[in-house]
This record gives sequence, C-alpha cells and structure tokens, in this order.
Amino acid sequence: MKILGIITEYNPFHNGHLYHLFKAKEITRADYVVAVMSGNFLQRGEPAIINKWARTKMALNAGVDLIIELPFVFSTQDANGFAFGAVKLLDSLKVIDYLCFGCETDNLDTLYSISNFLHVEPQKYKELIVCNSKNGYEFPKARSQALCEYHRIFGIEGLEKISTLELSKLLKYPNNILALEYIKHLLNLKSKIKPIAIKRIGASYHQKNIKGKISSATSIRNEILNNLNLSSPKTDLFMLNDKIKSTIPPSGFSVLESELREGRGPITLDSYRQSIFAILRRMSSDDISRIHGVTEGLENRIKKASLKSYTIEQLINAIKTRRYTRTKIQRIILHIMMNLSKEDITIFNKYGSLYARVLGFSKKGKTLLRAIKKNSSTPLISKLSNYLRQIIFEKNNRVRNRLVKMLDYDILATDIYVLGNKKAEDRTARLDFTHKIVIKKD
Repeated sequence: MKILGIITEYNPFHNGHLYHLFKAKEITRADYVVAVMSGNFLQRGEPAIINKWARTKMALNAGVDLIIELPFVFSTQDANGFAFGAVKLLDSLKVIDYLCFGCETDNLDTLYSISNFLHVEPQKYKELIVCNSKNGYEFPKARSQALCEYHRIFGIEGLEKISTLELSKLLKYPNNILALEYIKHLLNLKSKIKPIAIKRIGASYHQKNIKGKISSATSIRNEILNNLNLSSPKTDLFMLNDKIKSTIPPSGFSVLESELREGRGPITLDSYRQSIFAILRRMSSDDISRIHGVTEGLENRIKKASLKSYTIEQLINAIKTRRYTRTKIQRIILHIMMNLSKEDITIFNKYGSLYARVLGFSKKGKTLLRAIKKNSSTPLISKLSNYLRQIIFEKNNRVRNRLVKMLDYDILATDIYVLGNKKAEDRTARLDFTHKIVIKKD
C-alpha cells in the first residue's frame, strides 16, 4: 500500500490542482492520497474564499481520500513555519510514503542541494543574512541574497552547474520557496517520506487575470469577486460566469457555486473590516508588540495606521515597507484578530501539530484512518466534543494545556471566519462542534 501526501490550501480547488493530483498519482503509483489542508485562514494572511468543509468536499470529489486540517497556528505562518507544521503533521501519521508538491522546477537534485544547505546553515551564510537584513530587506529577500552571495563566493555543494543568476531566479518563486522548506524539514525530521517535485504548468502563481483552463487561484478569486459585483448572489438565478467555470473541475464547480449562492462567500479580509479596526483601536502599542510577527517597533506603525485608516487597503498600505511586505502585514492582522502571541508560537513551533483533525474522507479513506490509528500515536480527531472530553484525563498538565490551546485557536478561527457570511443565521459560533465530517460515500 503506497500513500501519497499533499500539502495544500485549495482556495478554491481548480484545474491546476487536478493536474497536480493526477500527475502525483501517476508518478508515485500511490493507492491513497492524504491532503493536509489549511483551515479557514491561509498562509498569505487571508481568509479562504469559502469555508474548509466546502473546500474539503471539492477535494474529495476530485479524488483525494482523506483531508486533515493544518492547525491555524501553522497555516498562517511564513513559509518556514507553514512547512514545518504541515510536514511534521504528515510525518507524525507514520503511513505517508511520498510528499508531492508543485513548483517551477522538477529538478529535485537542485532543490535537495539548496535544502541541505539551509538545513546545515554555515556560519558565513548566517552572517550574510544579518548583513542583508540590516539593509532593510524582509527576511525572504535577505535570505535569497545571502544564498546567492554565498554561492558566488564559496560555492554550494551540488550546485556547481548552477549560476548565481539561475539560483536567484529560482528563489523568486513562492512555490519553489515552499518546496525548499518542505525538503528542509523532511531532512530535519529524518523522515522516511520521499519528496517528489512536479513542475507547474499553465498560469504563473501571481497571475491576476484568467488565461486558459489552468489559471492561478489568484486570478480565479479575482474573477469571482468581479462576477459578484456584476450580479446578485441573493437570487436562485445567480450563476458564476463561464470564465470561472472553465478553470474548475465540474465536480467542484457545483460546490463552489452553491456556497456563493447561499452567501457563504466570497470571504475576504475586508469582510472583517469593522472588527479589525475595533480590535486595533482598543489595543495599546504594548498589546500589539506581543503579537506574533510584530518586531522592531512595528507596533507603533500599526497603531498609528489604525487611527488614520478606514479601509483594510489603506491600513495595509500605511503599514507596509520594503522590509514588511503586504503578505507579512496581512498575516500580522490575522494574528491580531486571533490574539496569537509570540510566546504561544514559540511553544507550538517546538512540538508541531499535536493532533490530526479529520475534515473529510472518501470510502477508501476509511482504510487510511484505520492504518493511521494502528501506526501513529498522534491523536486522530473525528468528533471534537468527544476528544475534548477524553483529554481531561491526560495526566501531563503541560501536554493537555498545549493541546487545548492549539485547538482553541482552531475553534476561534472558525467562530471569527463565519462572521463574514452574508446571512445572519450562518454567523453562529461553535461550528467546529456541530458541522459533520464530509464523507464521500461513492
């Protein structure tokens, strides 16, 4: 039995994801597919366009067998924290044979050489990062420049045929960065999981407009927002346009259209505008300074911007600098909404995910659940209320407190997320306790 692991957001599931899924199955000849998927808030610092259960249904309809939620505390971190949380979770299941990811290159030897270098982190390289950071660059760019400079001066083992220019180009793509982080953490964990790189086809990651049947998730989300501006989702006659329909598998398109028709999306950061400003204006600069991601006096800039801005776009533009990118600011805004502290992240990043929360499974997925229960010591959560009753008996207070706190963030994330729904009755809290696991029976 071969089991393939995928780390994803599916925001929403589209034809590019379907290509990746089919190609991964073809290469690995896997019998089962497990996806670790972000919940209601994502790595770019944005809410998912539709909720995690709807996205789970889209994935199951497309051929994924088991969907496990990546906890909020990892799904909204930078590439390193996101990758660590997801890879550690997959590894802890003790059944995964392959991790397949999409990136701009399928040269695994090159990716391995870079990841191994990042795993070792020579002292000279660390000094170059510090030097570049002092020049005002955000960490990803400071690290990229340091890598290129180190390669130019000293050379990196395994990259003898790669020029500094080629290396610089490779490090510009977000999917490549995530791929490097996945491999690095597999190395750190001494995992038996084998990484597989699949070269992306079609649209680029940053593409803003739909071009062809395989388009970026960004372009699809933009088109959905434009579509809704031109029509009303309050009527049963509401339909997504053919442009959007052409980019999404039929099995998932009906799910997406139904969610939007019912007013459960599209959710954006602006859906929480009033809440965000209320929280920011209530918090002191000292309170903001304790939030994960806030460093070097950024709390003062955030506080000042919150008093002078009245839209989310204004707020982000007033805070961001060359050092603090839009994505980083968006992540900080989410962490402020959730009151996610630096102290908590330090603890969570030490242990990784403490449980595997099941969002949905197929008929084949039942076999996977049995295999995980047999091989893994990681708690498998299917019904949240039952699990919370069980951990009361956990003898180790520290372990119990960490479990409860990590779960509390997931529960709160959903409680806040549903406030973006159009219908008042869809904004009630504690959906994590009442929503059923998505089961695909055929």
